[in-house]
Amino acid sequence: MTLQMNQEEISIIKGVRFHNFSEYAVCHIEDFSDDLKDRLRNQLSYICFGASKAESSRKAYSYKRTLIEFLNRYDSKTSDTQMGMIGELLTHILISSYFPELSAVSPYFNMEEKSIKKGFDVILYSRGNQELWITEVKSGELHKGKSANETLLDLLGTAKRDLQKRLNENELTLWENAINGAYVALENKKDVKDAVLEILYEVEDSVAEERADSKNKNVILVASLFSHLSDKIQANEVKKYYNRMTRKKSFGNVIVLSFQKNTYQKVVDFLKLEAQ
Repeated sequence: MTLQMNQEEISIIKGVRFHNFSEYAVCHIEDFSDDLKDRLRNQLSYICFGASKAESSRKAYSYKRTLIEFLNRYDSKTSDTQMGMIGELLTHILISSYFPELSAVSPYFNMEEKSIKKGFDVILYSRGNQELWITEVKSGELHKGKSANETLLDLLGTAKRDLQKRLNENELTLWENAINGAYVALENKKDVKDAVLEILYEVEDSVAEERADSKNKNVILVASLFSHLSDKIQANEVKKYYNRMTRKKSFGNVIVLSFQKNTYQKVVDFLKLEAQ
């Protein structure tokens, strides 16, 4: 069962033009608005640590402390990884805003080291359908000699190949990380935690028996393109990619989310200013 998405432009975040279609969505972030900044403020701790810790009163999970922890990780990374971190952060904001039936059940931070987590980028849970959605995010600037649409297709293709490879690997570590992440994110959310863990343990059992299979997994492929909006990604190109990709039946249910913003630097500047 796929998620219900209306074929229309939805006005939820000021400065963001978000077009929903049946199995794909296209978003242009035209303005890093106060509305978008407020959503980052309100959700940063939830994204980075998970709902249980974010809802606690501990100072370690306050907005200010989360900013410091995020920037410590960010500043030590290469420029490509930094771009990916911002792309994934914006993905969390967009999904929570435009796909309210989905909730993240994996923390952004890897608790064992000063890094973003290992394994899958985002694991989401649909309470209504009692399904998991494995999300892969690929971020980039305009590829040399290519248009926005051509670069977008490159990013989506990479996301698809990487996720398909991992979902077909009989690698227990991926699912152990997912299980541990769910424990952290949902520590005080027993009903959701139990449902999510049951699904993850079933998948882990199949991997332990060397029966890994991407074809029965729900996935969201995300391309975050940081390039000037004078050359915009087009919904029709995303639709054609979705149709080509789904004909191959590499996954179960699929959603393709593509978004474009002029630059990721404004987001970084905002976070650094907030941390002062």
